[in-house]
Amino acid sequence: MDRRITILGAGSTGMTTAAWLEAEGWEVTLCDTPEQSEDFEAIRRQGGILLRGGCGRTGCLMPHRLTNDFQAALEGTQRVLVCTSAQRHQEMAQRIAPLAVSGQAFLLSPGNFGSFLFRKALKAADKTGVLVGELSGNLWACRRTAPGEVLSATPLKGELKAAALPSRDTSSLLEAFGEVFSLAAASNVLEAALNSPNVVSHVGGAVLNAQGIEQKGPRFAFFQDGLGETVLRCLHILEQERNDVLQAAGLAVYNPFSEGHMRMLMDRNSHPEMDYFRNLDGPSSFSHRYVSEDAACGVAMLVSLARRCQVPVPLTQAFLAVAGAINGTDYLSQGRTLENLGLTGSTIPQLYKQI
Repeated sequence: MDRRITILGAGSTGMTTAAWLEAEGWEVTLCDTPEQSEDFEAIRRQGGILLRGGCGRTGCLMPHRLTNDFQAALEGTQRVLVCTSAQRHQEMAQRIAPLAVSGQAFLLSPGNFGSFLFRKALKAADKTGVLVGELSGNLWACRRTAPGEVLSATPLKGELKAAALPSRDTSSLLEAFGEVFSLAAASNVLEAALNSPNVVSHVGGAVLNAQGIEQKGPRFAFFQDGLGETVLRCLHILEQERNDVLQAAGLAVYNPFSEGHMRMLMDRNSHPEMDYFRNLDGPSSFSHRYVSEDAACGVAMLVSLARRCQVPVPLTQAFLAVAGAINGTDYLSQGRTLENLGLTGSTIPQLYKQI
């Protein structure tokens, strides 16, 4: 069995995944641009990525290769994980498309509809036979805590949902990565991305805590400083609106309401195994990914799909508008919506034929 795998993106998700997969016996290549791989020096100096926390693997684990050479990183490998922010998806798609070869599979974590950008770039490069897909949410709740050091707050889920673009390729994508992670098929990338809990909690939670974020900055931690009855009540309504849209679109709802989980986090005297998660920092500002990424991708798409399905989502729209006002950004005109991704058609069946 071929145990080679390449990870593109040397941030917290990329480093956590590289260390975890090395511990699992995979031959990992970790690649990023020189500007984004400043941790490589520390990793080489200390003999590996220092992995801490609750992901089930800890210690100093060295990837087989650290490189800034994308061609070398992609050569000879079938499986490629793309672990970058949504803001870098276009850059990554442009770097990858000329180098990709038939038979390779690219899986984005988190997805955030980046697969559409990859598909467009691959088509422009006249590449065929290349699989592209997305995970529902991110592999880990993780943070970079020092140069060459990452903390993962939770273990992997028992089963991760994923979908390819187009969805007819999902079974092939799951086959490509089935030995790496325990994967199950999502109906399509819309279902996968919109089921991420970040779509509900991040933008709404940040807006409700705007003043606290301003005051504490890098010291703000949502699961310590930002939870309370008002927040829980609003998040519950946001979840219900999201679920209404998914159901109207004929898509599955993956998770139960999060209130029980949030209340466990609020009770700091119980469930010490959740302390890593409780102590995760962020958002430090409204330019943080909690807002800028999740508003532009998940929430904007949710509102777009709600309009296509004629489902009212007043609170979701309100939070998106407030986040946009704070950041001076019209997320519906600039974000990843059905319209901006070129998904036409007035009916849901017409829409799904394109994905």
